[in-house]
Amino acid sequence: MAKLTVSRTLDAQTDALWKLVRDFGDVRWIPGAEHAKLEGSGPGMVRILGGPDGSVRECLESIDEANQSIVYTITEGLPFPVTGYRATMRVSDAGGKGHLDWSCTFEPAGVPEEEAAKGIETMYGIMLGWIEDCLKG
Repeated sequence: MAKLTVSRTLDAQTDALWKLVRDFGDVRWIPGAEHAKLEGSGPGMVRILGGPDGSVRECLESIDEANQSIVYTITEGLPFPVTGYRATMRVSDAGGKGHLDWSCTFEPAGVPEEEAAKGIETMYGIMLGWIEDCLKG
């Protein structure tokens, strides 16, 4: 099982960052996701994000209020050449600014681990920018 973590301190308040991350149904930070389909609420909730290359089905596994973290899986439509994708988003305070550690475990599928990890790392960087832009706006 491969592991990857991308961390960034954002120009946003910690509380605002945690509020956005913990609300798995709030997809306003994801461009083009305004027509996302949501099924259920809380742990077990599913969000289906449609895109030009098909749909991605994500399932919220847990919310840990004390550690300000969520765990989710992508069960269908993985945008990376991997299987068994499971991610954790953890928020912490960094001198009054929100810090996000976004980590995952996965199995590469048909590509070297480094190639799969690079794709995920690149996408995390893009999505962290979207989160920061949303919180600024």
